[in-house]
Amino acid sequence: MINLQQLIQGRYQLKEQLGQNAGRQTWIAEDLQTQTRQKLIVKLLAFSPQMQWEELKLFEREAQVLKQLNYPKIPRYRDYFSIDDRENSGLHWFGLVQDYIPGSSLRQMLDSGKRFTEDEAKKIAIQVLKILIYLHELSPPVLHRDIKPSNLIMGKNGEVYLVDFGAVQDRAKAEGVTFTVVGTSGYAPPEQLWGKAVPVSDLYALGATLIHLLTGTAPADLPQHQMRVEFRDKVNLNPGFANWIEQLIEPAPEKRFVSAKEALRELQAPTHSAEGIYQPAAESVNYARLILLSLCGTVLSGVVVILPLISLPSLLNSTNKARQAEAKHYVSAMNKAQQVYHTEFTNFVTQDNQKGWDKLGIGIRNETKNYKYSFYGNNKAVFSYGISKQEELKSYVGGVFLVPDKRGKKRTQTIICESNYPGAVFPPAPIYQNGELKCGEDTRKISTKY
Repeated sequence: MINLQQLIQGRYQLKEQLGQNAGRQTWIAEDLQTQTRQKLIVKLLAFSPQMQWEELKLFEREAQVLKQLNYPKIPRYRDYFSIDDRENSGLHWFGLVQDYIPGSSLRQMLDSGKRFTEDEAKKIAIQVLKILIYLHELSPPVLHRDIKPSNLIMGKNGEVYLVDFGAVQDRAKAEGVTFTVVGTSGYAPPEQLWGKAVPVSDLYALGATLIHLLTGTAPADLPQHQMRVEFRDKVNLNPGFANWIEQLIEPAPEKRFVSAKEALRELQAPTHSAEGIYQPAAESVNYARLILLSLCGTVLSGVVVILPLISLPSLLNSTNKARQAEAKHYVSAMNKAQQVYHTEFTNFVTQDNQKGWDKLGIGIRNETKNYKYSFYGNNKAVFSYGISKQEELKSYVGGVFLVPDKRGKKRTQTIICESNYPGAVFPPAPIYQNGELKCGEDTRKISTKY
């Protein structure tokens, strides 16, 4: 086990634990090999054969990318190491050391009651955009993929720093490869939930972050219309700035600014006004009108032209899939957190209360606009639920079972099941039968790659 004051690698003395998720720990440490006992951040990942390899891949990728970065608003890479503690804890630990940034995260400031003014939000946006310009113009571009208030630190000098590159993606390695979906619901754009992040995906996350700073409400808790977050009635903004934010959070990537550089140029333009950037009314889609036109003939120069039929069911189905992706991602994350927790503590988290959610350590709220989340279980299996709050959305249940392998040793195995019918149904829990995990009645097994 990792403990306070423990000396890691003969030089990093752990002084204060900042966070503990399932299988992960973050510490403030002092480097005893420096004269001033410099403060650093030490991030630790516990690894075992039962753990998902993707967790280790993301951790190693964070270290590899940080090592290549050199920008004053990004914590500098210092060290990477592994600790074989299998004799004591049965775990193999991997460690990443980086600069410590004194200050408070924007999320901490929000939680303490801070409400950001328009000018403050603009200054933050400008600083983050400059960081994104640096990242996106690298060869290959680097995508952060998890910009949110908790990953932006306001330093004591008033400067903003971007931290936690645990979801980072190197675009050169992403082509033609399927990655586990990363990011945070409400801040991650639709294409990222489908595993198709692009540089402007970071712009969407910045826009969602600004909305949270300005309204005091997490974007996932705000109403949506045609997949766009509705925030204008929650805060009094200059119309031009509101239009600029709306272009950042366009659901379709091609409708956002083409780059962080363009977004910064438009934000700093002298003509930044109600007419200066973007007019959503002119670009909004009137689906009812399009459907009506699709059913009619239009006369052009005496020739009757039948417009292509626009399928409303197809449109709605696409919207529903995007919202259901949240539940799939959450239930999968809950499954993985239970696996990692069991690896470290040899039992599952079974108490569905604040203490239980804190033990899972995955930053998931137990209720969003579209779903309610819960879990229960015992020492043999635990079940995670994403129950729909909307008539048109399906519900999900995940299971983590303790099962014997071929040598008779116990290991964890997971499954996710989707209800066959939409609505607020409580799907039956999956079962372990004849050496196989199976979904319950009126549910079907779906991929666990979320």
